Amino acid sequence: MENEPFKHRRNLFELDNARNLSMQELVETFIPTQSFWRLLSAKHQVVLGARGQGKTALAKMLSHDHLALMAKTRDEPRAKSAIRDREFIGIYLPTRLEWVGGLRNKPWLNEREREELFQWRLNIASCIAFIPIACSCISTYIEGKVKQVQAERELAHLLSKDWIVGTELEFDDLLQLRQHLENTDYRKQIQILSQRTSGHIPDDEKPEGLAFGLELFTPLRQGIRQLSRILSIDTNCTWLLCLDEAEFLEEMDHRIINSHMRAYPDNLFFKLTTMPYCHYTLDTNIGVPLVPGQDFAYVNMDSDRVITARARGDSDTIGTMFGRTLFRKLIEASDLKSVASDNREIPSAADVLGESEILDPKREDWSLESENMKLLEKYASPETIERARRLVGTPGFSPAISRKINGPLLLRKQVDELKGNKALTAYSGARMAIRCADDNPRHLIRIFNALLMLMTSEQKQLMVRRLKASRISPADQTRAMRTLSTSTLNQYRSFPRVGPELHKFLCMLGEYMHADLHENPLTTDQITSVAIDNTISDMDWNLVRTAVSYGLLHPNVGSRNPDEMPWREGTYHLAYAFAPHFLLLPRHGKSAKLATIREFKGLSQKAKEAFVKSGYKQVSLFDEGDIS
Repeated sequence: MENEPFKHRRNLFELDNARNLSMQELVETFIPTQSFWRLLSAKHQVVLGARGQGKTALAKMLSHDHLALMAKTRDEPRAKSAIRDREFIGIYLPTRLEWVGGLRNKPWLNEREREELFQWRLNIASCIAFIPIACSCISTYIEGKVKQVQAERELAHLLSKDWIVGTELEFDDLLQLRQHLENTDYRKQIQILSQRTSGHIPDDEKPEGLAFGLELFTPLRQGIRQLSRILSIDTNCTWLLCLDEAEFLEEMDHRIINSHMRAYPDNLFFKLTTMPYCHYTLDTNIGVPLVPGQDFAYVNMDSDRVITARARGDSDTIGTMFGRTLFRKLIEASDLKSVASDNREIPSAADVLGESEILDPKREDWSLESENMKLLEKYASPETIERARRLVGTPGFSPAISRKINGPLLLRKQVDELKGNKALTAYSGARMAIRCADDNPRHLIRIFNALLMLMTSEQKQLMVRRLKASRISPADQTRAMRTLSTSTLNQYRSFPRVGPELHKFLCMLGEYMHADLHENPLTTDQITSVAIDNTISDMDWNLVRTAVSYGLLHPNVGSRNPDEMPWREGTYHLAYAFAPHFLLLPRHGKSAKLATIREFKGLSQKAKEAFVKSGYKQVSLFDEGDIS
């Protein structure tokens, strides 16, 4: 079935957060990944992903209303079978700051009172989140408007009795019931403040929402039972409760949820999304901690191969395909498509941005007297020059020399020749834009939007008509990429608590890597990563963890480094988003020890120059392999 057009289409390149998308917009632009399909399972899972990696999109798409729309409007067999056969019914529950913060701003509560309030608020929030899913199930599994209204009325009556204790209130539709629950949540906060002031609840006033003071998720489980009876949903159906942004919770809250993962063997399974290093504890309230791989599984979005895998020597890698697919989907679902007067094929990112001067593979002349070889002899180390001369003309020259060093040579040459009105053009092209997004959908959308903002409406018309005249110039692309890179770096200066130190830390890494690339004789690997070990200070480890959580550093995961979430040791590469700012190549390479980088930072300018001229002999390097 074809998607029905929006009555009003927005420019989705300006919306980089799934929270701001309508259900229709999210379903149209969503790209299912391995992580998404893994979550359609009868097991508890904790989804880890850096800020902007798409965790909210995954959690929302698991909810029944979104998955049902996907099954109806897109050719996704797995989604169709999950809805048709009633295999999975998902409920999306954001851990909203307004109610999480409402727990933290009541310091007069003791631990027991705070735990009780957390359970009360999570109970009512989960029931509020259940109501639109119940409506989606009724409209999906019952034919005919009259029968749907009857089923909704029956469910509303049953839930009124279950959830609204001590009153004669009874609602005829689920919208009214939801509004009542939202009002109950508000009145509960007023009652808590009143109790704080007077020391007790007045005798003529009953505590709000008594049913939600039950054991955590008991009211939700009752709602599931009532809906299952009305719709004859089999007990084998798997219910998924998707708790989004669990990093906003505290360790005690995680411990409470962990207890339910460990102790409740029914058909309700939890999917928690949080940032790396932000699943705060494995402890439970029942004395037995969770065991990863047995009680639950971690799902790391940052290593999802649909997004991150790259095929060596292939000009159209999987990672690049993800970026290109996202570009096309955003145009198809936004108002940019409407600027064309005809119905031509949607343009690709390559149509608009062209090829990358330094990343896209090219057939180059590398004979001994070629310009490329002269460039290598100008900038490369003696060992690299000798190795290149020895391999030139052999099959091993490309994988060992040209493929690895061509980009660094071109970038260094451009930077060296940057004088007067000459503009830098290195950070241009579709592959460069996608690489500098670090496989992060939110960053990718921001980059695409920054580049498209350079175009006039006339150019956009040419773009949609797939005319080459619409292509943005490499110099303009590079200026936009560098501006965005610098603003991305600087925004962390105002980050809560660790902002100034985090900014200094990232600058320290980037400046060291810049000096290695632009002042040291080139080899086939450049320093783009930092290596830490268990001697790292608590302050530095906190900075590393924070940087990983926000996608500013990434663990180097490979066959020799299989740990996706290393603890106080390992190697981490600087986010490619900072490459334009520090004039680096967005590529994995070697790593330098953090202690060495800190020592370099503390040197005088004269000492730094001597250090560089020495060929970085004091630096201990670890070859992580080049996977560009």
